[in-house]
Amino acid sequence: MTEPDRAMTEPDRALTEPDRATAPAFEDFVRTATGHAPYPYQARLAGEGLPELLAVPTGAGKTLAAVLPWLYRRLVGAPQRTPRRLVYVLPLHSAAEQTYARVGEWLERLGRAEEVGLHLLAGGVTYGGDWRRRPERTAVLIGSHDLLMSRALMRGYAESSQMAPVTFGLLHSDTQWVFDERGLLGPARSTGARLQLLRERLGTPAPTATMWMDSTSGPTGLQDRQDSQNALSRVELSEADRRGAMSGRLNAVRRIRRLAIDPGHYVQGLAQAVDSAHLPGTRTIAVLNSVERARELYRALREATPGREVLLLQPHVRAAGRRDLPPQQATGDQIIVTTRALEAGPDLSSRTLLTELAPWSSIVQRAGRCNRYGEYPDGGDLLWCRPPDDTRAVDSLDDSSVEDAARWLTLHNEQAVTAAQLQQAPISCQPDAGQSLSQSDLLELFDTNSDAQPTRWICDPADHTVLIAWRDWESGRPPQDEADPARDELCPAPLADVRALLDTRRGWVRDQLDWQWRPVVAEDLRPGAALLLDARDGGYLPEEGWAPDSRTPVQPCGGGPAVPRSFSCTAWVSLDQHLMETEEEARRLVDALPGLAPDQQEAVARAARYHDLGKCHDAFQAMLRGGGGDPPDGLLAKSKGPYNTGTNSRPYFRHELVSALMLLHGQHWHSNKHWHGEQFDPRLVGYLAAAHHGHVRISARPRGDEAPLLLGVRDGDRTPPVELSSGERFPGQRLQTTVFTTGAPGSWTEQALALRDRADLGPFRLAYLEALVRIADWRSSARHDGPVGPVGPVEPLP
Repeated sequence: MTEPDRAMTEPDRALTEPDRATAPAFEDFVRTATGHAPYPYQARLAGEGLPELLAVPTGAGKTLAAVLPWLYRRLVGAPQRTPRRLVYVLPLHSAAEQTYARVGEWLERLGRAEEVGLHLLAGGVTYGGDWRRRPERTAVLIGSHDLLMSRALMRGYAESSQMAPVTFGLLHSDTQWVFDERGLLGPARSTGARLQLLRERLGTPAPTATMWMDSTSGPTGLQDRQDSQNALSRVELSEADRRGAMSGRLNAVRRIRRLAIDPGHYVQGLAQAVDSAHLPGTRTIAVLNSVERARELYRALREATPGREVLLLQPHVRAAGRRDLPPQQATGDQIIVTTRALEAGPDLSSRTLLTELAPWSSIVQRAGRCNRYGEYPDGGDLLWCRPPDDTRAVDSLDDSSVEDAARWLTLHNEQAVTAAQLQQAPISCQPDAGQSLSQSDLLELFDTNSDAQPTRWICDPADHTVLIAWRDWESGRPPQDEADPARDELCPAPLADVRALLDTRRGWVRDQLDWQWRPVVAEDLRPGAALLLDARDGGYLPEEGWAPDSRTPVQPCGGGPAVPRSFSCTAWVSLDQHLMETEEEARRLVDALPGLAPDQQEAVARAARYHDLGKCHDAFQAMLRGGGGDPPDGLLAKSKGPYNTGTNSRPYFRHELVSALMLLHGQHWHSNKHWHGEQFDPRLVGYLAAAHHGHVRISARPRGDEAPLLLGVRDGDRTPPVELSSGERFPGQRLQTTVFTTGAPGSWTEQALALRDRADLGPFRLAYLEALVRIADWRSSARHDGPVGPVGPVEPLP
């Protein structure tokens, strides 16, 4: 198979070269998806590809520009030169669900919904997680920057540690990253730029690019990226854009007026101002910097005008309680109180918009929701006020662009301004004050056994959140068979709020060592952690979301005792069969994906063949046979449900550690470096077999109090002989775990670091190879999955 053939996915093969010559033009593509023609600059992106910087005013169609030109090139115009994954990064607290829904509508109208995967990662919620199982498929991932950037740094918030290397490997290969509104991203702006530089420096299996989108015209704030090649490739509006269909949006005006609100009665003053400014029959939006104050304003408006529709849109709500945004243009008689949720993503307009003073990027985005489409020929009203002196009022109040924004708004008081004027204001995005991500930082994060955390490169401390679910227990604590929180019941809550709340209330967390529920301790409170709270203690209101001051009992929306799973392995699967089937899946994967050298492809296939050799260990075989049934003779890889209890006599036993030791010390197979005419590296094969579950990578260390055992393996344990249908035989051997417990030359860590730092591998390629072995394992296991009776605990799946 040639490299061009290998680069094509199955959907690509369905579109031959003659078909592409007659494929619909981009304008028809966009009309089908949206019902209207693209703007000229969007058509330019479809012809040339996405630039590094897209600088256009708010309301100019950036969401379409980020998605449909890439999709057109991927499916029609240039599939082999277009990354197969699009990762669309929205600022934290944005209404990512609305962007997800809009892209879903486009795919449905194009008839591509089955062909293109669409996935949401926001607020601890993920929809459509099978993108990791099908890496050859064209896919769109949409999410908030905390979840996506933490995954790009190997520490995914709300993601299991064993899944993190797979996600990391895929996100850094064959991917087009798009960052929406770089001025709202905080530290993630610089981190995204540094990651792109590191990908280019260290190498990736397939090309990966990044585009930043911005509605302001000041300096980019992407100095690391810009300095690497003097200037970013940049696309702006052309004269054709300004004179064409977009002109109505660009020239729509909003009149600026400052409000003087008494700081001593601030919320009451805000409520009176909003009520006075609101025109019956239109929509008014009030954007506050503090979620706490937004709740107070919402309550005050509800109390003052009981008959009027007042909505609170804030990010700290359960997925099951998130509201659908109202229609785009203002209809009816409605007031929306919100925070930063409307700053990026939603295409929503109002007649009147009130905003608290905020960094300039936020002001521009909020102003873009006032008379957004020019639907009010006489203009809309843009009201602003300075919040009281409260450190929680503006998370980044020390950003000098806040005062620059105040001066610009004051200068234009009582004037009508357009979106173009807002974009062209000479106010810069402040450089990040924190330390930039370095290559050594990335390499430390690559070791999942290190204690390194990425939070300082992702969010400001005030933006750190944990995930909360409420349950109701008679005993006041979760039983040990309590199910993990379901995605629809999780509510993102500010980490600082949760710390304060747990001073007087109890929370529970799943222990990562013994998988039992236990009380939360201070060390558990990290961004992305999932906690259970007693519903009787309150903390959540259906109309408001997270409400730590509320003692009203919370109505649980999921959970309860673990329900026996009805989908598991339907047969006893021998070890040899599973290994051969995993190799088959691995070879299919490497044939369908671009960027791997022949020796790397062979290493993946060989690692897939050997990845579960360690299941021959007596402790693992006893677990497979200990649940009853009538298991066949010989070594097993899978037990038939409902007999697969998952209970091992050695609690922390990891079969892949045994696989690594068998390969590391099984010198008889190292001498045969050629197989079917392809060369492979035995050290790389051993590493990939060890790493396929994410527990044994650069290092391994004992869990809990198991020492002197290491992940359930005792130095001196013996393995039985293993014969494979490939003709290979692994004699029984004595396992030597000291290679993992010493720092001497030749240790496992030294060998793994040598692979990670090799010029032809590097961290991004190495993680990608790991991911392919793990995916092949999932796929081969899925061949035998089906409905069965109750089974025991299993490893979380994507």
